Amino acid sequence: MRAYRTTALLPLILAAAPAQAASPAARQEVAIHFAFQAGGAPVECGKPIAGLGTTKVSAQLRDARFYVSNLALVDADGKETPVALDSNDWQNPYVALIDFENQKGRCKGTLATNDVIKGSAPAGKYKGLVFTVGVPSLGKDEDGKDVALNHSNLATAAAPLDVQGMNWGWQAGRKFIALELEPEGGVTRKAPSARLPKEAPPAPSAAEAARLEAIAKLEAPKETKEQPRVNVDGTITVSAWMMHFGSTGCKGDPLTGEIASCAAPNRIAVRFDTFDPVKQHVILDLAALLSGVDLTHDAGGATGCMSSLTDPECGPLYEVAGLRFKESAPDMNDIGKPSGVPQRIFRVGPKVLAAK
Repeated sequence: MRAYRTTALLPLILAAAPAQAASPAARQEVAIHFAFQAGGAPVECGKPIAGLGTTKVSAQLRDARFYVSNLALVDADGKETPVALDSNDWQNPYVALIDFENQKGRCKGTLATNDVIKGSAPAGKYKGLVFTVGVPSLGKDEDGKDVALNHSNLATAAAPLDVQGMNWGWQAGRKFIALELEPEGGVTRKAPSARLPKEAPPAPSAAEAARLEAIAKLEAPKETKEQPRVNVDGTITVSAWMMHFGSTGCKGDPLTGEIASCAAPNRIAVRFDTFDPVKQHVILDLAALLSGVDLTHDAGGATGCMSSLTDPECGPLYEVAGLRFKESAPDMNDIGKPSGVPQRIFRVGPKVLAAK
């Protein structure tokens, strides 16, 4: 699917373009660039990342991808103007995929990377930026009918929703963030008890199975299936810590045409009242994201966080993402929705040269 990496810079034109008679309303190109850092240091595949989590452990990157939607520019009065996204291998009119992994070192996925979202907006003066980390539930087709986006068929979805590594087995949903690390010394945890899954996903059709197999070969991880180390105290040590954020508590089977709904949407709202796209990146700060997590020990649930409300590692991650991990009051049904405290994992910083 990924055939290239775009490197051209397309800064916003901050002044309105001259009006032209008998022409559509003037528009300006928009390019929002992203960077991946830990504190102030760039994060790259194949290079150790120092000082992560509560134990300040070093780690190697395995995966770092996330979806962005609802991108809009903010003017001086606080009005939000949506950005019309271009369509290419990395984005469609509804959503874009930012991808920092490149198969170097311990990284899996694909060789190609993407750190920019491109589109256009009405010509004008803008000073801020808003977006959502996540895939919308629905979009509209040419006839104005609802089209499933997050919970949709991987085999037929438009790029970038056709990425095998971002697919989640729950009602055919997507991982909004896929972050995987290998901390130095591994992750120690209790041995999981053997149990059958609550439910098995529906078997794909022969055509879909063939397509998924072909996609999987393009994104096949370089490592073989890990055998955990068994420790003398009965715990085990595994190599990978993972954060997969997506909607949970979902009902409805999109493979049969149902529109899925989810109790915990888990979409992260990001807002910067001041942002200069010519001089600044939007930075995903790994150190801030993991500030409350011990990467070397896992207290329960999945190793890391798979958006489970019973997983101890998920609580600190929901907090820095600005999401509710518990209901604000009985029957409020606001788990996985904005907590009222701004997210702290994305920030604005000066542009730096992209890693080669």
